[in-house]
Amino acid sequence: MAVVNEGLAEKLTGHGAPRSFILDASVLEQAESHKVIREDVKLNRVEFEFPSGVNKLSVYEECRAMSMLEDFEAMYDFMMQSLVDKDLVIRIKNADDTKTELCAFHVTDRYQNLRGVDAIDEYPVLVQWLTEFIGASLLKKYPLPGKNVPQNQTAKKKTRGTGGKTSSRS
Repeated sequence: MAVVNEGLAEKLTGHGAPRSFILDASVLEQAESHKVIREDVKLNRVEFEFPSGVNKLSVYEECRAMSMLEDFEAMYDFMMQSLVDKDLVIRIKNADDTKTELCAFHVTDRYQNLRGVDAIDEYPVLVQWLTEFIGASLLKKYPLPGKNVPQNQTAKKKTRGTGGKTSSRS
């Protein structure tokens, strides 16, 4: 029977052997509280800045993305194409209204491994949020037919061509 050398993995690879762990229902104990906190951060505290803008993609790519807004992989691909050769800064708004920069990086290619960015490696949910925000910005840019028109556009439509007057037919 072979004897396992405890430090062998670390000596050979520079990393320790993976540690065993157990998952049970205890991971669900604070799940609802964490969900509320995560939504608060997503909706009120995270900020994605594109200092050099984003790439304008082909009509095909925009239409493909709009038809697959619920498909994470499709939206991730659209997002990465939009960011090739562009910079991205991710900040968190603090309780005192100051902002803390989590990371700033340059996207080199469509298939870049974002695990190389420390903040994303630690909080991968940032990528999920960014893809959601990119999808939402597409919907804002190109509203789908049948969706409610924002109030300011509705007001413009009512007065356009009537000089602000309404006519009644008898």
